[in-house]
Amino acid sequence: MSRLDLSSLSVADARLVQHGLKSLGFYSGTTRGLPGPKTNASYDRYLAGFDRPSGSSDLARRIVELAAAEIGVREVPRNSNRGCRVEEYQRATWLNGTGWPWCAAFLCWLVRELEKDFDLPFARPLTAGAWDFERWARDEGVNLFKPRSEIRAGDIVVFTFSHIGLAAEDESAGRVITIEGNTDSSGSREGGGVYRKTRATSLVRSHIRLELG
Repeated sequence: MSRLDLSSLSVADARLVQHGLKSLGFYSGTTRGLPGPKTNASYDRYLAGFDRPSGSSDLARRIVELAAAEIGVREVPRNSNRGCRVEEYQRATWLNGTGWPWCAAFLCWLVRELEKDFDLPFARPLTAGAWDFERWARDEGVNLFKPRSEIRAGDIVVFTFSHIGLAAEDESAGRVITIEGNTDSSGSREGGGVYRKTRATSLVRSHIRLELG
């Protein structure tokens, strides 16, 4: 896809581009219609998706959309690891009941929802353990990057502190923007909701890339 010169756009058009990039999860800056390095980098990440195999690109885009739609889910009552939506995530695993940490369950639920749109060439994960996703990836022949490679939007990101999330954007400047369950505004792995976070790539233990073959 050809690249627009964002500096040539009117303020109104540049604002539309910024709003569009933000709605797709590629951009987290201001939307004043004054594109700078952050807007251009976000635009480049957006265009990079068109260089990947179309099926895998669609899959990555869809799982990010699914995760983004869950931002704002909270435990009910607070600090209980429960609530209607949280318990739906937990039912996507092999573990019975509720009341237990659910960051991995959130990823299991996302892949389960992904199955409704794609014929996945692997069995979906059922584990309630963040680090156990590495075993699942090896068993199913899913791309596991350990040590870390370049993280892309749609990758499942396993952290060194026994936590897991989904990359919402390609990594940039030593950071990766993620969508995570069972965290909070401070970045805890025992938080009470689904949040969009910015994490240092130094905290990444491994990442897993879902592809269609």
